[in-house]
Amino acid sequence: MNFQKTIIVTGSTSGIGLSIIEKFYEENFNCVIVGKAKSLDIKKLKNKFDTERTLILNLDLTKINNVKKLIILATKKFKKIDVLVNCAGMQVVESLEKYNESIWKKLLDINLNAAFYMTKYTLPVMRKNNWGRIINIASTHGLIASINKSAYTASKHGIVGLTKVTALETAKEKITCNSICPGFVLTELIQDQIDVLAKKFKLSNAKAQIKLLKDKQPSLRFVQKSHIADLIYFLCSNSASEITGANIPIDGGWTAQ
Repeated sequence: MNFQKTIIVTGSTSGIGLSIIEKFYEENFNCVIVGKAKSLDIKKLKNKFDTERTLILNLDLTKINNVKKLIILATKKFKKIDVLVNCAGMQVVESLEKYNESIWKKLLDINLNAAFYMTKYTLPVMRKNNWGRIINIASTHGLIASINKSAYTASKHGIVGLTKVTALETAKEKITCNSICPGFVLTELIQDQIDVLAKKFKLSNAKAQIKLLKDKQPSLRFVQKSHIADLIYFLCSNSASEITGANIPIDGGWTAQ
């Protein structure tokens, strides 16, 4: 791949997003790291990556003006945007009747609306360059549902729909759009669920992990963040030029059941 290519990953100050950045940074991409993070975490990131090849921003991408600002700053520094990964997300588990309306709106803003804004304002840059890859991080919950995850499931089904429409609208161009649908990945979000199980059933962390996996993921192994990064890298290759509008599970057999 060309060292001049530039990738933006939203929600990349930690977790899956940061793993994606690390992969593409190793592959000599220019990397735009953006998310909501503490100033200390931003400082650590700036110390970790070469400033010539990275742009690190602390922005709330649910605000359209911040999205426009991000695109302007990225194109000013790197001239173009080749890859967009919409990875920012949050999760709140609660029954429908008890689900807080303000949290519902916040979750949809972060998980779905921000991805729409980023896609809308990045596409013109990709079209000008006549090449692009858009990858949305959905979830198994973009394909199926789980109880007590109404907002998350709704937002991820929305991401899958957004992916399909984007793919159709760019099908005749050298731009593709796909989503990745991970099962359980051992991130901060999932660790919170493990902690709840451990406390509720008085289990060790290891046993709580297995209890969580047994319920959904037949392999009984967590998806690794590096697996997701590697799959995204493949989707950015020329070999994946005709893969578009796909929603690819990486879930240890979860959605095969």
